[in-house]
Amino acid sequence: MVTEQLRRLSKRRGQAPVEPQPAISKADAKLLEQAHARERLETGFESFPPRTERLGQHIKTMLGKSGVKGGRILEIGGRANPYKDYFPGFEYSCLDLEISEPGVIQGDITNCPEIESGSFDAIISVDVFEHIREPWLAAPEIVRLLRPGGFTYHSTLFSWRYHPCPVDYWRYTPEALTFLFKDLRMMQAQFDTVERRRNLLGKGKHKLDGDAFGGWRENWRVFYAGVKEDPNAQRGVSALTAQQQAEADQAIIRDNPFGVPAES
Repeated sequence: MVTEQLRRLSKRRGQAPVEPQPAISKADAKLLEQAHARERLETGFESFPPRTERLGQHIKTMLGKSGVKGGRILEIGGRANPYKDYFPGFEYSCLDLEISEPGVIQGDITNCPEIESGSFDAIISVDVFEHIREPWLAAPEIVRLLRPGGFTYHSTLFSWRYHPCPVDYWRYTPEALTFLFKDLRMMQAQFDTVERRRNLLGKGKHKLDGDAFGGWRENWRVFYAGVKEDPNAQRGVSALTAQQQAEADQAIIRDNPFGVPAES
């Protein structure tokens, strides 16, 4: 009856007749809903900026909250210096095992006595800690190289496909990174799930042959941000307020510090 009335109404308005939609079972409706949910998970990362831009902005934000306003930044393993442009007010250096381009400091972050203690105001790395054979040596060396009050940020992996470059050693949790940097005051240590269900096949010699499920679909990143205590820093109400704000930020941000993607 309702369908016939719709047809008559459409005919009077000069529209094409409305065809009734076939009814589907509850089971099929649930499967359809699940398929749409998977699609949203798989494409959700597209609502965010590209990874380098997203992480660069996050490092910049955390650096600003740390109170470090200028000085020297050391990027570990950043051969192409992809984050240099985010810190125009800093003297920017790169440390790597090999000198791949002019200006790169050749050294091993697990042991680089040739670099003086307290040489840098900030030390960062992205996609490096999973490739460090002895990260329990790298963390205290980073702490040594930081000046009092200095800031450090490291984005690495919790779940990701195997990618030797040249060797793939480790995966981390926020608690693992916090433990490695136990000598620092932790600002934030969180999972980054923006690309969790992205279909990553890799590239070049490490490209995977996809199967019925694609390539690799559990892409959990993890990051740590911390500050080296300064015994000469101002104490009192302002310092307490800063600490309380840091603790409040940590309480609010859970497993995704980058927010919710905009609705497409």
